[in-house]
Amino acid sequence: MKINLKDIIKIQYLEMELFEIEDDDYVDYRSVRGKERAIYNRLEKITDDKEKQKEIRCVIYENMWNTEDDTFKPICDALRKRGYEVVR
Repeated sequence: MKINLKDIIKIQYLEMELFEIEDDDYVDYRSVRGKERAIYNRLEKITDDKEKQKEIRCVIYENMWNTEDDTFKPICDALRKRGYEVVR
């Protein structure tokens, strides 16, 4: 299955924004729902399978905290290990 790099970048950016919103003292759940919806809309463009969407989201979230490599390479490598093809 092919995944565009721009989709990975957008999902990672939305995950970071979501983390910042949830880390606040007073969480605005309207913003949380909006970010969640945007993430799943982007994942829906990649695949219709809910399990695969969850897998892709988990891989992106787990690998975006890599402090040794600040590029998108760890995310792309982890997706490739799971059988996805990352295209530009």
